[in-house]
Amino acid sequence: MTIAPVAISWTALAPMVVLACGGLVVMLVDLLSRSASRAVLYGIGVVSCIAAFAAMLPLYGRSIVTLNGAFAADRFSWTFDALLLFTLALTFLLSSLRKADDGGSPGSYAALLIFCTIGGMVMAGANNLIAVFLGIEQLSLALYVLAGTGFPRESSQEAALKYVLLGSLASGFLIFGSALLYGADGSMALAALAKAAASLSPLFVAGFALFLVGLGFKLALAPFHTWAPDIYEGSPLAVTAFMAVGVKVATFAVLARVVYAAFGHDSPALVALWAIAILSMLVGNFGAIRQRNLKRLMAFSSIAQAGYIVVALNGVNREGLSAMLFYLAAYAFTTMGAFGVMALLGDGSESYADLDAYRGLFFKRPWPAALMALFFFSLAGIPATAGFYGKILLLQLAFNGTAWGVAMAVTLVLGTLISFYVYGKVVWNMFAAVEGEAPAASGNAIAPWIAVAAGALGTIVFGVLPQTFYASQPFLAAAAK
Repeated sequence: MTIAPVAISWTALAPMVVLACGGLVVMLVDLLSRSASRAVLYGIGVVSCIAAFAAMLPLYGRSIVTLNGAFAADRFSWTFDALLLFTLALTFLLSSLRKADDGGSPGSYAALLIFCTIGGMVMAGANNLIAVFLGIEQLSLALYVLAGTGFPRESSQEAALKYVLLGSLASGFLIFGSALLYGADGSMALAALAKAAASLSPLFVAGFALFLVGLGFKLALAPFHTWAPDIYEGSPLAVTAFMAVGVKVATFAVLARVVYAAFGHDSPALVALWAIAILSMLVGNFGAIRQRNLKRLMAFSSIAQAGYIVVALNGVNREGLSAMLFYLAAYAFTTMGAFGVMALLGDGSESYADLDAYRGLFFKRPWPAALMALFFFSLAGIPATAGFYGKILLLQLAFNGTAWGVAMAVTLVLGTLISFYVYGKVVWNMFAAVEGEAPAASGNAIAPWIAVAAGALGTIVFGVLPQTFYASQPFLAAAAK
């Protein structure tokens, strides 16, 4: 029996290869020079992101399928990869404030972040079920370790243990669902799912349901969200920021590719997805109301935001994919910026994860307070911010004439109204009369200021000039087929 050779396109794999080389360089420098500073190691990480993005530029607008069809570097994956690299670079900038006793070697920490991102890039380009699982596991295994590198160690390690136990269970659902999907259509290719989806055989329905449970956990969609508040609170601040943005970007790439490859506009199999979106918007916004810890508040916010993004898949058309990419970009800018302000104010500590620390902040630190208000206004959907225009796009997609579309639109509006209070209470605290002193913090480091400035720039530009991004995206949906 002759085994056919695997066709490899190094052009398509170049961004991941470059990023992997950066991870190896970080480990080598850390090994050879145990006194290497965090600035050097994280600087190598940022340079690796820039180099990987440079390797992506020749791929813009192209579609290359490699590894015998298992991986695709196409117009669909390009923007997801760019968002992942952006998130990784900003995570390194925020990590520059980590203290020496925060746990673990800075070289190991940086390498884990890099290889975690490579797993996300594999997910963005995965063209069959095996590649999807490999990408998710590479991303998840690195995050399990990163979640346990925070301080105090007890709470961080507890968060890591919860994450690995629940994450392993979700992976079991995912791989069992993949096995059933393979049994339904006899192929691992995502494109082959369309035939089985059209017939809605019991095997396909069961497989897709289990597959959706696995992805729902990674996205923190209700009712698979219960891990998020505890893990967000216990993980290091920079890791929480990466978890909130990077994991969602990579997993939504998988979900969108599966939905666009397998389903038509009115497939009844997607009803479960719409129900999950509605539940997530309600659970996320209502759950955030009573939160006093901002990391937990951002966890519930991420649940609601994930529900919003699912609305973009309503109709399974090219406008939906464009809206998803726009909203993901807006979410990345605002969320990374908000975590950047927390890191900046606390000088790398968790002191500004508590809502009470923001009392009267504007009168002590007006610029960080104003920027935090900007980011929370965008998450709430206030006009002239990226989040506002993103929600307008989602509402247009939701009103497609179906009952589920209208239900999602109404829930989105209701969730947005609730979020005005959720984010508004933080802003109100910052501009309220001062009662006592907030925790002392220098907040003079340049690196986190760069991250905050990048988040603010994106939030404003995408809100005032949304066509600079959105107008260039409609062609992307063709790549999902």
